[in-house]
Amino acid sequence: MFIKNRDHTEKVVLVVPISHTHYLVPPTGLGYLATALRQSGFNDITILDCVKERLSFSDLSDRFKMWKPQVVGFQVFSYDFDSVVRSIGILKKVCPEAVVIIGGAHVSATSMTVLDEIEEADYGFAGEGETGLPMLSKRILRDEIIPLENIPGLIWRNGSSVHNNARAGTDDLDSLGFQAWDLMPPISYDGSPQGGFYKRFPIAPISTTRGCPYLCTFCGSGVNMGHKLRLRSMNHVLDEMVMLYKDYGVREFHIIDDMFNFHKNRVIEFCQGVKDRNLDISYTFPNGLRLNQLDRESLQMMKDTGAYAFTVGIESGSQRILDSMKKTLTLECIEEKVNLINSVGLEPNGFFIIGYPGETIDDIKATIRFAKKLKLRRVHFSNFLPLPGTEATRKLIENEEIEKPDWGTLFYSKVAYAPRGITKEQLKRLQRRAFLEFYLRPHILFRMLLEIKSISQLRMIIMRAIDYLFRK
Repeated sequence: MFIKNRDHTEKVVLVVPISHTHYLVPPTGLGYLATALRQSGFNDITILDCVKERLSFSDLSDRFKMWKPQVVGFQVFSYDFDSVVRSIGILKKVCPEAVVIIGGAHVSATSMTVLDEIEEADYGFAGEGETGLPMLSKRILRDEIIPLENIPGLIWRNGSSVHNNARAGTDDLDSLGFQAWDLMPPISYDGSPQGGFYKRFPIAPISTTRGCPYLCTFCGSGVNMGHKLRLRSMNHVLDEMVMLYKDYGVREFHIIDDMFNFHKNRVIEFCQGVKDRNLDISYTFPNGLRLNQLDRESLQMMKDTGAYAFTVGIESGSQRILDSMKKTLTLECIEEKVNLINSVGLEPNGFFIIGYPGETIDDIKATIRFAKKLKLRRVHFSNFLPLPGTEATRKLIENEEIEKPDWGTLFYSKVAYAPRGITKEQLKRLQRRAFLEFYLRPHILFRMLLEIKSISQLRMIIMRAIDYLFRK
């Protein structure tokens, strides 16, 4: 497809779609894409975060009418699928010549079929888009002769057939630069990002790595970023933190890596760098740390330099289910490391999954008991999500337990799948039970209430609780 640029403008809009999620967090992926476009000479770029601005579809139409963008990129997670389809339809009505590009985790996982499902999208990107998006933008906006087949990660149509180009992922993460923070200033995210609780504000999420070498069957991280662990230099990470500290007043960092503590020497280098640069900050790890690679020395160093809470992926209180997930963890190791975190004076939080394939009601009850037994500050009981591209989902399809999931159900509080022998209604009741049994303990509830710092934070926490208890 070739679109002639008629008015010689180069307006690009990158969109976080309208969503029922309550997370308010700067869209780091779009921030990197904006920087990549700037590095190629594109300057008229807007990041439109519909969640932050609480936009309606009518509001979205008005923005498109006002801006008249030539290129619009949509970030797509599975649970936002219907919203993205509707938003693209609105865009095509008010700006019919705009070129629509889709990317993100859902597109990466469904690259063979996504352009058939989202028919009004013109292109897609699988995997990382920092290399390919500027190339495609040059072709669209500047009439540069760049063959579509030469653009890494591009999903494109050639007549009735759809082509998927080989993906690109740079090993030199420093070359990507810093995220375009001026397009998504941390101070404008006045809710409570990444997990509901925080100590200081403003907050900025940053990543220091990409990829995860582990093979957990339920996780979509490897589908999008690959299993090769790639590292930013620690000086580059710390330089970005210093810039955010000085220029944007950031006082808390949420490190969103999947594998921050894979290498102990990097943890030590990070802590020493924070100390050497005199950064008076708080930081936490909302996406999780690898439990079996935590040790007292690194925990103490992190605490001494501002760390206060660790979220860890526990997932189940059944060893049989942990083994089935390929977690490479034992219940004994989990308990030992949670106790270690507490002993250093840090706050451990836990991720759990309810309704994993092969689970029984007894397994789920064991998970609830285990969560209450562990000395955790907060927990997240997510229903199992058959995310596209994961090993667990592939096996379910192969065994004819599911067909293609309803994308809109792939949200932590909804029930998209129930194991054999358990109904979806039973599973939702068990999730409610887990939530209530953990949080309605006086010491947990009282401490949590004391940590609420703003009306917007309280609003988000209430909405998440409603999701857990009432959303089906």
